Amino acid sequence: MLFNHSRAEAKMQEAGVDAIVGATPRNFYYASEYWTTVAKWGHQEPIFAAIVAQDRSTEAQMVIPEGFFGNIFFYPTWIPKVRPVEMMNTALINHEPEEVRLEPFQSDAEAAYAQRVVAPLAENLIEGIVGGLKDMGLARARVAFDDMRIAGWVKQELPDLDVVDGHDLWLDIRKVKTAEEIERLRTGAQINQGAIEHIIPLIAPGVVWGEVARAYSEYVRSHGAEVLAPERALQFGSEYEGEYYPDMLFGDIDWRVRSGKPIIFESWGTFKDYHFDFSRTVFVGEPSSEYVEMCATIHNAWREGIQTRVRPGISTRELFKGGMELLYDAPEVPTPKKTLPFFHSIGLDIIEHPSGFPAFGRLKPWELEENTVLNCEFLYFGHTLDPFHIESTFVVTADGAECFQTMPEQLRVLA
Repeated sequence: MLFNHSRAEAKMQEAGVDAIVGATPRNFYYASEYWTTVAKWGHQEPIFAAIVAQDRSTEAQMVIPEGFFGNIFFYPTWIPKVRPVEMMNTALINHEPEEVRLEPFQSDAEAAYAQRVVAPLAENLIEGIVGGLKDMGLARARVAFDDMRIAGWVKQELPDLDVVDGHDLWLDIRKVKTAEEIERLRTGAQINQGAIEHIIPLIAPGVVWGEVARAYSEYVRSHGAEVLAPERALQFGSEYEGEYYPDMLFGDIDWRVRSGKPIIFESWGTFKDYHFDFSRTVFVGEPSSEYVEMCATIHNAWREGIQTRVRPGISTRELFKGGMELLYDAPEVPTPKKTLPFFHSIGLDIIEHPSGFPAFGRLKPWELEENTVLNCEFLYFGHTLDPFHIESTFVVTADGAECFQTMPEQLRVLA
């Protein structure tokens, strides 16, 4: 199960709310495990919603377009009650009689519909949510919504409803992963590492980087995963006006591998909708002794200041300080403040930053908990020598952490 029901109840109680409504696509999927390809299109207007009460004896309900009801056989959901809504008049087509029946699917769908659906077809999502809240005895309750536009429309119909912004609450619930989530994240990380190992033998001076990127994409997809940016696949490294920049993000992939330069792997993708994210640095040819020493110093700061400290109760601020304190006075690193220690949770979003909105300005600290899945990034962007990046994924255990990757973080030389 993806949904951490016990944590959700505890966090609702802590926040003083009686229920949560998840209408943004990822929160809805997380809460229900019900999904469709249409949900992945990224509609500006939400088309699904899950309503979960703090009191588990009040059965959860989900509001979905009736035309997609059949997906319940392919994405089984624990939520027992379904409220159907119209979407682009697809229900009109569903209810138009026809002698031809699609068996056995149609009979199975009709039986499931009779068992799960608890209300007549609603005109739209707002009407469906309003009906669900009334049915669950929550019309006068304090309810947290992840979409405040929806909250405003619902409150117009239920003026006694106390609505609050649930964006941060949903992220706080998702911060601690269930066993199913951890398994998806671990598998994705292993596929990603396997893809990197697969393409390393292809890297040689003169090789067009696009060929390497395509081989990476093919490996990932052949193992049941997807790349996040298929037009780039491996995001770092590009040319500008004939010059190669190893840490230029999302540039072209037509450049040729150069001897005497590093290559930074920054590889993103998904396995069963859960993300993987990973960085390593290799050097093509013979690196200078100064660059090797610098990379070793940065790796030591990563290992001693960050990797060995990951455990429940520590904050990302402490990890930031632990890594940087070992670099500030290091003579081997020409510009230590060009190093970015960055820590983010990962799951249905590649960066699930549970530090409160807005999370993408100046970094704000947050505390690790058991079963948080954490990406630790230590990214040196200096160019006096050359850049050097490390990133690994950890699941926080009761007394430490388990790293999902086995590939060493040290600089790898491709002679």
